[in-house]
Amino acid sequence: MGLGSRVKRRWWLALLSVPAALGAQVTPPADETPIEIHRAVGPITIDGDLSDPGWQGATRIETFFETRPADNIPPKIRTIGYLTYDDKALYAAFECADPHPEQIRAPYVDRDNITDDTDYAGIILDTRHDRRTAIEFYANPRGVQYDAIDDDSSQTEDASIDLFWDSAGRIDGRGWTLEIRVPFSSLRYDGSRNPVWGIQFYRNRTRDTHYQYFSNRLPRSSNCFICHERDVVGLEGLPSTGHLIAAPYVTAVEQGRRVDPNDLSSRFVNRPARGNAGLDVKWLPNANTAIDAAVNPDFSQVESDVAQISVNNRFALFIPRRDHFSSRVWTSSRRPFKPSIPARSPRPAGGSGERGKSTRRTTRFSSPRTAAAVAWSSRVPSPRRSSIRTSLRSRASGASGRTSADRT
Repeated sequence: MGLGSRVKRRWWLALLSVPAALGAQVTPPADETPIEIHRAVGPITIDGDLSDPGWQGATRIETFFETRPADNIPPKIRTIGYLTYDDKALYAAFECADPHPEQIRAPYVDRDNITDDTDYAGIILDTRHDRRTAIEFYANPRGVQYDAIDDDSSQTEDASIDLFWDSAGRIDGRGWTLEIRVPFSSLRYDGSRNPVWGIQFYRNRTRDTHYQYFSNRLPRSSNCFICHERDVVGLEGLPSTGHLIAAPYVTAVEQGRRVDPNDLSSRFVNRPARGNAGLDVKWLPNANTAIDAAVNPDFSQVESDVAQISVNNRFALFIPRRDHFSSRVWTSSRRPFKPSIPARSPRPAGGSGERGKSTRRTTRFSSPRTAAAVAWSSRVPSPRRSSIRTSLRSRASGASGRTSADRT
């Protein structure tokens, strides 16, 4: 079960159609007042300490509701949220009181492996303000991160994305604190002068039972989750949406061997050092389009360390690709298309892709989204006489893609 299905405790009605659900989500909740955000008055360092000058004038969110196990009642313990921004990033923070700090559950785990039986907190951010899709930014008291794209209309949550953002937590005698910094370059938003976003502050706590605290009410009779977000107003002077992100990498390796492999006292001779480099590039010309490209992708982020059972399998093992290019270019905010590679596949030399949203005036598909198409060229093994050794003699090219549309 995905984290989002546990976090949100959705109350979906099986007989409701998707178009009906979408129509119910566009109306803002009448009982939630907007959050007015203010620009930070000083610098903020992401270290779990909320004494930085930038937090002094930040907007405080002190009203939270216990949505589980109770039904939108005031929590028994206090949670305070903070929200501010500067020229480059959005900042959020939490003060999570706890009468028994020694019982805080904050294990050191891999990214995206935060579970609902531990303590964590974060924000659900809807920068497009469509009240249907949002990005989750969660972290535990150790700063371990979880990020995902959430979609109300398709009831899906995709954690394959790994965005660039910072988090840090700190446990003290009163509970624990958390700081989050999300660069605007990691977000896609409208480039208007005074944009309106949507946000939810969330805290997860498990002791005698599983508690969930939100900064907004979640009526159990509702069939949506993101539609109950609170509006964020007051954003001004944000950087243009034409963000350009470049992530290069450089590696080098030097290998050697003994002159006589059978003589441990023989001289050790090194071969010439070999280098390798690559580049991931992402460009966001506007809020609805993302263009990604990669030259010699960094395959050190392939999940090859995770054990897989190959006994009696009739198919090749597939390894999930978690490099930034793959996770970004194949992830649509509607229907994720997750890439993987066979365990014996060649290494792609490069690729490119585009995701976007357009408007067709001649059909009922008023907001179709197109996913990326990736092409690559690489060398593939050509067997020699020996069944063990292979050499790279031939080249192969391929392409894969997908398009989809959302019916309104």
